Amino acid sequence: MEIKEIWESSLSFIRRSISSMVGFNTYINVVKPVSYNNSVFTISVPSVICKNMIELRYIDDIEAAVCRVVADTVKVEIIVGDLKPDIKTNVTAMGSSEPYIRANLNPRYTFDNYVVGTSNEYATAAALNVAREDRPQGNPLFLYGKSGIGKTHLMQAIGNKILETFPDKKVVYVTSERFTIDMINAVRDKDMESFRQKYRAVDALLIDDIQFIENKQGIQEEFFHTFNELYQNEKKIVITSDRMPKELVSIEERLITRFDWGLSIDITAPNYETRMAILKKKAEAQHAFIPDDVLTYIAERVDSNIRELEGALLKIISFAGISNKPIDMSLAENAISSIIPEDGIIKITYQKIMDKVCDFYEVSIDDMKSQSRLRNITRPRQIAMYLCKKLTSMNYVEIAKVFGNRDRTTVMYGVDKVIEDLASDNILKTEVDLIIKDLNNI
Repeated sequence: MEIKEIWESSLSFIRRSISSMVGFNTYINVVKPVSYNNSVFTISVPSVICKNMIELRYIDDIEAAVCRVVADTVKVEIIVGDLKPDIKTNVTAMGSSEPYIRANLNPRYTFDNYVVGTSNEYATAAALNVAREDRPQGNPLFLYGKSGIGKTHLMQAIGNKILETFPDKKVVYVTSERFTIDMINAVRDKDMESFRQKYRAVDALLIDDIQFIENKQGIQEEFFHTFNELYQNEKKIVITSDRMPKELVSIEERLITRFDWGLSIDITAPNYETRMAILKKKAEAQHAFIPDDVLTYIAERVDSNIRELEGALLKIISFAGISNKPIDMSLAENAISSIIPEDGIIKITYQKIMDKVCDFYEVSIDDMKSQSRLRNITRPRQIAMYLCKKLTSMNYVEIAKVFGNRDRTTVMYGVDKVIEDLASDNILKTEVDLIIKDLNNI
């Protein structure tokens, strides 16, 4: 198959996956295929802005489409310039019996470029165990958390690592929406045997966004039997969701029970240090020099999820390209003014909470992190823990770590104790309100 044929066939899939025709016409229609060698599909675009927008919004759709056309794992590389395509490039497809094995995995999602922090270190350790071990501990692995925090990256990293470590293994990554569509088509075509062969004759099934099958009884029934067959044959199962299993109230209890057979691990929003590490790695990948004060500016103001964090960085890089100006604080403020609070409030961090609580109760940071059980230290420590849980996106494990590597149950007890006392202690309530007011006025 020639390079032009590959691209033209890919366009039909890309068009279906992109909802905005304006975006398709502006950024995809200007793409030109250049070459396909050694599993790298190279395309050219007319400008740096176009390159950045495709990397930000459309690269996954493009890679998935090309992978589907050539029936192999493909990495898409983008260059800026008007190059003629290599029309002699031919593609030898994989064996027709296994075209689905790798086609849905994005080779860009690896453990090497996944930034690990306190918000995801437990999930990462479990994911590596699944990828490396023939019989991993905790099967199935159930990863849950809000959208945009790296669940899909980690899941696909598992798949890519399995294929790297065990090349002969059969791995399928699929969204639950795609699973649903495939089943509907199989029922329509009266070909459930092929559908079951696709999802059950595998060594690892990675199913993303399982919450999509809520209230779909027929799909749940089929997935129940698929799960059972894989589990009984000691195959690997990895599932992601936006909620923990018990909160998926519209999924049958027998499935929820099976999800709980293995490990259920939450991934939370990255803390400040992790956000800085993510930004630095992304800037390096973009070959862009970003001053430290600009990175700090982004990390302090965009703390909801990784997708928005990386989006803010790429927006600044694109803005610099459009204006032909170097990246500095002034440019960064203008570029992302629409995605940060209008009043310019800096996000509250655990460092700021510790500082304010220490000032208020006249204790030191070392006291906060010490093992002292003196009431004049334990009380401020518990209040600071409570404020971290209330005012930041930190989970109990993260809070425990910054307060002297404590056990998470200690933090849970401290937070619950403050909540309980606030209901009856007016003096405590006044003190906490004053600290919060002070934090909001930073």
